Amino acid sequence: MSSDAGRPEEDYRLGLRALLVQMAPPYGFTLATFASAGLDVHFQGHPPDPWDILLFLAGAFTGYAIMAAVTTGLRLRLHPRPIPMNSWQMVHVIPLGVVFLLALASAYFVGYPLAWFTNGAALTLGYLGSLAWVLRFLRRREDAMLGGA
Repeated sequence: MSSDAGRPEEDYRLGLRALLVQMAPPYGFTLATFASAGLDVHFQGHPPDPWDILLFLAGAFTGYAIMAAVTTGLRLRLHPRPIPMNSWQMVHVIPLGVVFLLALASAYFVGYPLAWFTNGAALTLGYLGSLAWVLRFLRRREDAMLGGA
């Protein structure tokens, strides 16, 4: 613990760090969603109509359901553990890069209106899958290099 603990500026810094760790995944997903939908709009040349948005939501829900089914075996109750994050993991470079490439491919290669569905699914599967990889596997490698667990 720092000798500065209890000072207002240290309390603020520690509180902000705790907030950043908690908000990192939803914030990254928000950025990924905007980029994904923006690429669809760019390649289709018009803003989405309500059916396009519904297709995007259905694709995102489908991607989430697939991820949940694969990781939980459809158990009714989960007991998640806290996720440790390093500062570099909160930047989301890898997950946002993965989502950008998947969304670009979906928007470019899949025709309208199906691109909205595939882009929603690619967003969810790509972001959550690559973020989990970054948090788990790169952390394991970093721990090994530092002589940790």
